[in-house]
Amino acid sequence: MKRRFILILLTLITCSLFAQPITTLEGVCASLAAHPNTTGDFTQTKTIQTNGRKLKSTGKYIICPEGIVWKTERPVPSSLILTKDKMIQVAANGKKSVMDGKDNQIFSNISEILSSVFSGNAASIRKNFNCDFQMKNDGEWSVSLEPKDSTIASVMNTLVLSGTCTNSNDAEMKSLVISETSGNTISYEFTNQKYPEELSADEKQNFIVE
Repeated sequence: MKRRFILILLTLITCSLFAQPITTLEGVCASLAAHPNTTGDFTQTKTIQTNGRKLKSTGKYIICPEGIVWKTERPVPSSLILTKDKMIQVAANGKKSVMDGKDNQIFSNISEILSSVFSGNAASIRKNFNCDFQMKNDGEWSVSLEPKDSTIASVMNTLVLSGTCTNSNDAEMKSLVISETSGNTISYEFTNQKYPEELSADEKQNFIVE
């Protein structure tokens, strides 16, 4: 559970961190952080290094100031909700399990990064990762992140996020590839992004712990 938690948090960090003309990591951070809410669809493919097997799942995600909702729809329904101080897992039968971040040093360290992300603080990303940012002439951008923190480095070698710029100051994420220390890779494709000013009542309900 800890491994999945760290990987999802890293996804949140990189998808949310990213308004200045976009020629730098800071520009991408500011552009993505300018949206109050982001929703969309994801396709996750995990490739097992030992046998080349590919495990695929699909679902929907929400990124907002309250945190992130990672709702897998297929093949097995489940949800993972991350806030600044809690992780909530919801099984297919609706049963919730909640992990409190209090007194958990790993959680606290990564949640600190999460807080910086929502303020568009690229400096925090540079503090915690070695960053290699590239912008192509066709408007495609990518950033490769290598963790400095030993806890994160024990789970992953690199994380590469890529996307496009629709104009001089509007970035959109398209994919994310995590290379795990085990040799496995996890890739995400993001589609149908929307940027609502307000979440629906049902979407907000995800963050209520009963």
